[in-house]
Amino acid sequence: MTTLREHLSHKRTALMARRVAPASGPVPLHAHVTAEGRSGIRRIRIRDHQLIRDSGPDVAGCDLGPASPELQAGVLGSCVTHIFLIKAAELEVPLDALEVDVRAEYDPRAQQPGESGVPVHPLRSRSAHAPARPWPAPAGPRARR
Repeated sequence: MTTLREHLSHKRTALMARRVAPASGPVPLHAHVTAEGRSGIRRIRIRDHQLIRDSGPDVAGCDLGPASPELQAGVLGSCVTHIFLIKAAELEVPLDALEVDVRAEYDPRAQQPGESGVPVHPLRSRSAHAPARPWPAPAGPRARR
């Protein structure tokens, strides 16, 4: 595959096949995490993939990878992007590129004693989405984009 449009064509084929033969039940998920070395980096292994997670120097990290709240924002952005791709494939919307920008806040007081009312998860998340080019205007009431 060389373009996002080609990927969307393959994704549509896969989605249609999945509808004909849906999964028979829950799919097991597994992640293995180790803390390593003097830096305390966390190596996350999922299937044949690996991610490095670290903290900033303010909590004795080396900033060798994103912190957990940053990964949560990235996962949210990845999910929103994937939903857009699925819908574009299903509806045959031509896309050359897609960008999703997620911003959130994290309040480090959540980890302090006596601050039980401060959530640990990212707060006030918001996103912006942009196709690579404007979608064409519909030509009629049932026109496809």
